[in-house]
Amino acid sequence: KPKSLMVVGGGSKNHLWRQMLADVLQLDLRFPLEPETAALGAAFQAGAAATSTKVHLYVSKQNVEIEEGIVTPSKDADIIQSYHDGFQRYMKYSRQLNS
Repeated sequence: KPKSLMVVGGGSKNHLWRQMLADVLQLDLRFPLEPETAALGAAFQAGAAATSTKVHLYVSKQNVEIEEGIVTPSKDADIIQSYHDGFQRYMKYSRQLNS
């Protein structure tokens, strides 16, 4: 399991969404300084595809400037349980829709 995740895209600018994602995934989150993070994510995917490399391996080899602040998961047991329960419901319904 990874220890941290670099997050890109429009939602990554929202501080509430950042914290929710860290809580759900129980991972530290890092964010590139690049203002056009959606384009950066697309470029990572294109580069990985062009080189027949898995995206996470391709991204790990890139030199990307990262914001100083890291968003860490909440330690509040109630918050963690609430997100865990919601994620389990999501997975249950997602499997039902896909079967």
